[in-house]
Amino acid sequence: MKRYIGFLIITGLILLSSCVKEDPPLGSKGSNNVIEFYNQVPDLITSLTSSTYPSYNFDLIFEENEQPFDVEVSYSGADAGAPQDIEVTVTIDPGMIDVYNADNSLSLSPMTGDVFKADSWKVTIPKGQKKATLRGKILKSAYDFSKSYGLPLRITNASAGQVSGNYSAMVFRIQARNSYDGIYLMEATSPMVDVTSSSLTGWYPISMQLITYSGNSVALYDGINYTNAYGHPIKSGTSGSYYGNFSPIFFIDEATGAITVKNYHGELSGGFQRSCVLDPTGVNKATFNPNGTVKSFEVSYIMTQGTAYTPRTFFHEKFTYQEPR
Repeated sequence: MKRYIGFLIITGLILLSSCVKEDPPLGSKGSNNVIEFYNQVPDLITSLTSSTYPSYNFDLIFEENEQPFDVEVSYSGADAGAPQDIEVTVTIDPGMIDVYNADNSLSLSPMTGDVFKADSWKVTIPKGQKKATLRGKILKSAYDFSKSYGLPLRITNASAGQVSGNYSAMVFRIQARNSYDGIYLMEATSPMVDVTSSSLTGWYPISMQLITYSGNSVALYDGINYTNAYGHPIKSGTSGSYYGNFSPIFFIDEATGAITVKNYHGELSGGFQRSCVLDPTGVNKATFNPNGTVKSFEVSYIMTQGTAYTPRTFFHEKFTYQEPR
């Protein structure tokens, strides 16, 4: 089934306070204009105050294989517009990511030229204008959904004017979400059965997060109910609990809606050597809305233990999409 996917950008909410080499972006009266990456709302910079390079966060969903991703360059300050045409050169600088990761205690992967393509690395701010747009695109075919990327862009040259000391190098933090990513209502279509303990029962109905694992899969994450972890919540008597070293990843066939599963933590994970296998007696299929977005899916799967993949717990569940995560 063909699915149509929207494009979403979300900026973070952490204030940047860096060493000021010139007046702030979109400077006050009397400040010198500078050439920099345009910051529509500077207070939404997401890097730490001690970070060498500022950053913005972007969550995106691919609408097509070549997802447009444009970056604006600004002639910022009190002047009404550029006094002449100003040609600005932008480059990808992968070395910025090592510095950014160290400053912010992160492990972003550099988004290089095989993933991000620009129509041209030179843009012109026209005389009398304040901005120009670097037209770019992110290639789904080259994107690794298991990574959090940083797109490290640097203004390396301007034909006239002063290049900003603060905002001429920027890390655009990019994490793609597939169209299945979101918050779902998890319900039981049949009772959960743990064959080793009758006191361990299903915890339904509850809201659960399904988080992008790859382009066509999501992993079960409980950040709402009992724990903040990739783990399946259960009831131990009347108390909340969860299975450690076990969380299903649901792989959804984009054409047929058929579902397969595996354990997020790997096969034979942990001391109990847990794995996740599909129960073929279940429905195991997604249904879609008329516009192609996912409506719900049913799945039956088994948590096994040991190298013989001995069945321990049987799950029969329905996930109904509620809202974005």
